[in-house]
Amino acid sequence: MRGSCSLDCIGSAYLISEGSSNSPEEEPTSIETQDATNSEISNRKRRGKAKALDKGKVIEPIEVEFNDRSQPYGKHAARFATFLGVTARELVPLTVPSWTGKALSDEFKTEIWKHITTYYIVDERHKKVIFQRMSKLWRDHRSLTLKEVMKQAELVGLQTAAAMCKPDNIHSMDEWLSFIKSRMTPAFMEKCEKFKRMRERKTLLHRTSRKSFACIEDELKQKSDKPDSITRCDVWLHAYEAKKKDLSEDVEDPEVVKQVKQNMAEQVTSQTRSVNDDAVSKVLGPDRRGRVRGYGFGALPSKVDGQTFVGNKVTMLENALSATSRELQGLKMMVKYLLARSDEGEKKNETSSSAQHSATESAESKKINATVRSSNNDRAESKKRKLKDGRVGGSEQETSKQSKQKTHASIQSTVKEKEGGSEVMFVPSMKKLHLLSWLDKDEKIVATADLHSEDPNEKVHSVPLGPGCWKVWVREVSHDIALFRPTQEFCTLAAAKGSTVAWPINFIKLL
Repeated sequence: MRGSCSLDCIGSAYLISEGSSNSPEEEPTSIETQDATNSEISNRKRRGKAKALDKGKVIEPIEVEFNDRSQPYGKHAARFATFLGVTARELVPLTVPSWTGKALSDEFKTEIWKHITTYYIVDERHKKVIFQRMSKLWRDHRSLTLKEVMKQAELVGLQTAAAMCKPDNIHSMDEWLSFIKSRMTPAFMEKCEKFKRMRERKTLLHRTSRKSFACIEDELKQKSDKPDSITRCDVWLHAYEAKKKDLSEDVEDPEVVKQVKQNMAEQVTSQTRSVNDDAVSKVLGPDRRGRVRGYGFGALPSKVDGQTFVGNKVTMLENALSATSRELQGLKMMVKYLLARSDEGEKKNETSSSAQHSATESAESKKINATVRSSNNDRAESKKRKLKDGRVGGSEQETSKQSKQKTHASIQSTVKEKEGGSEVMFVPSMKKLHLLSWLDKDEKIVATADLHSEDPNEKVHSVPLGPGCWKVWVREVSHDIALFRPTQEFCTLAAAKGSTVAWPINFIKLL
């Protein structure tokens, strides 16, 4: 029955070989037929059809690489394409109307897919595109077979030509003849002439042999320093430009290829890189419906545009991430530099502060001792005078009391003051200071202040002052900058005006 498909042939294993068709050749019916056939054969040696050999031999499955458009690429891509063509030709009879609809049952397609996955490792998501590719190869084989039948029919007649070209998977000769006659009707011949004229207009042929566009794209990306910059214009030019057999050969590109190259040179690099406005589209016009030039079978305009949009978005995000990383690296270097300067200043000031603090304490101790000695001397002299004059009673006690009060006031005004439960050095007349910017290398004055304390144990807003800093009272602010040690109340110098802050000694200038 026409259109029926058997599952018997699918169980056998097929290995691909190069050579003539595996269909048995029919013996010519006469010497005249043999001579006529030989006269039509070209003297040039042809590759011939791929054929399946060694049925039943078990082999290891081969893994095939696929791109985002479900197109095979890599070293096994050409062999896989040949395998698909042989599978379609050997397993699906030419008398089947088409691969769509109910002509091929789901069970039959499942067995074909099982046969493919037995010899090649292919993901299920590529099944649709693979079947579409097999359908295209099957239709091409059917057209070539019918063309050969028509050619031989002019020499030996339709009956003999049909017998010579009948495939093995068609068991009924009547079914085969009926199919051939259905392709010889005036309506079908008119359709053939229409497509023949369309093919005649295609004068530009690619120069890649059996290498697919997907393989070309993969090779260009591997050779490029920026794989994402490879566009379909680059792939198209590589496929259609003239190839040199040696360096000394002078070749010239077709006119269309020259125009595309010129347009690419004049075109400003676009962020969208859409296939609708690139150099190939501007020279050759819009792509045919459902096709994209330069990407090969399986590339759909909607899928390519979607991938282009996603690729542009990823590129934009990568650029933004790179810029952010550079800024972050700069901030890290700045913080590292400031911390190094701060640590260096604290180490230097710790020594100077300790020496200065010791010198201050020594000077104050000497001053206190001198005051005490002076007071004692005064009391001794007064006592001597009183004894000499014979007046020691109440006047001596009063003089001694006044002297003690004077000494205590002098020591108290010089030595210490209670603040927050801790003793701090107090200077009656505060020293005037200029606060310098701790963020700049130059001596930039940012504020005027009074020295409040140099004691490392002094607290500034409940936080110990520590070594390397002085406690200062901010009077006037000329340039607002960040505080060296921010507090819960203040973060900037202007906000701390009229209050005390900690400021590094290296950035303080005495007036």
